[in-house]
Amino acid sequence: MCSRNAFPKVVKEYAACDPLEMAERGGAHFKGNTFVLEYCGLPLSITYPSGEFNFLEKGKDLKEQIPPPAQEEKVVILQYLTSASGLPVRGQGLSFLDLKGGPLHWKPFQKEALIPLAQRYYNDKDKFLDLGKQHGGELYDKGDAGIIIPVLPRLPLTFILWEGGGEFAPRSMVLFDSVSESYLATASLYVLAIQVVIRIWFPGDTRFENRP
Repeated sequence: MCSRNAFPKVVKEYAACDPLEMAERGGAHFKGNTFVLEYCGLPLSITYPSGEFNFLEKGKDLKEQIPPPAQEEKVVILQYLTSASGLPVRGQGLSFLDLKGGPLHWKPFQKEALIPLAQRYYNDKDKFLDLGKQHGGELYDKGDAGIIIPVLPRLPLTFILWEGGGEFAPRSMVLFDSVSESYLATASLYVLAIQVVIRIWFPGDTRFENRP
């Protein structure tokens, strides 16, 4: 997903940016030497300029279940802060195929995010929605189950499930707000969506942990 050299590189870029400008454009709070923002509905602190990540306490029961940020998540969140446009959410959803370069990543995106999500939760929609709500999600009235996750302050993702039946296999879809590409490149949106699926619906999955 992300090379081992990606994090040091993005931290260097992050440290070279004005923290107050990053906070304003990215919808984060900055005080002292620390950013605070919500990631998947969970309060997260990031030190500046070192880029150290920690989830803040939000309910004792949930805190014990929060996996620490994966390296891929750290990279994409810092990219979000350094490249955020500051534009508001538009409320217009785009599929991954609608993103610039999306068709080039479509098959691996299906394999890593859409197919696992559909196969695991098509017949357990209540659990799918409950887990999404634990991460700040709001119901979305499309498909057989849909939920909007506030992944980053100005970057929501919408997840939709269809049960399937007969000749149709279960399937899922992720919608990206049309403002998304002013915050992250398609390759980073690809990583972000997969990591959100893992964090919310497959906690503890380490399939990318040892990628070079």
